[in-house]
Amino acid sequence: MAWLASPFAYIAINTLIAVMPGIAQKLELSPTRVGLFCSVWFFGRFAAFALLWQWKGWHYRFRWLVGSFVLLIASFAAILFAQKLWIVVVAQLAFGLGTGLIYYSSLFYSMDVGEGSSEHGGWHEAFIGAGICFGPAAGALALQLAPNDPNAGAWAVCGLLVAGLLALIGLRMRK
Repeated sequence: MAWLASPFAYIAINTLIAVMPGIAQKLELSPTRVGLFCSVWFFGRFAAFALLWQWKGWHYRFRWLVGSFVLLIASFAAILFAQKLWIVVVAQLAFGLGTGLIYYSSLFYSMDVGEGSSEHGGWHEAFIGAGICFGPAAGALALQLAPNDPNAGAWAVCGLLVAGLLALIGLRMRK
């Protein structure tokens, strides 16, 4: 399930990377503040890594994975659509926490668990690569198909993330 969630985290991450300068401009940030602003979510992800490294209670708990996926979607949408800087900053911290658990679990289950251990590392990287490609591609395609709607790309990527959440829940229900 973490392998399914991982590309969706990277769909969101790479879409944000592409649109973050526009968000900073919309919020009228100075060039000095843009660098810090665009990296707030990394601090949230670092906090998630530090927490998960020390706390083992998240292992094999579907509610933590699905919760981080819901947090990913909600914070992603908040970052894209919020009009106030403080909301975007808080949403970035939440986004970092959500992506942190998804990435950490995908990496952990690929490299540390099972007989094959590191043999699955390639799958982990392949899923990340898929996410890197599909997020910005979906946003760009939506903007091409609906050029009069400046939010078409954001809605398309949000829809893709919701589809991923539904697939994750569907996978769990099949179990």
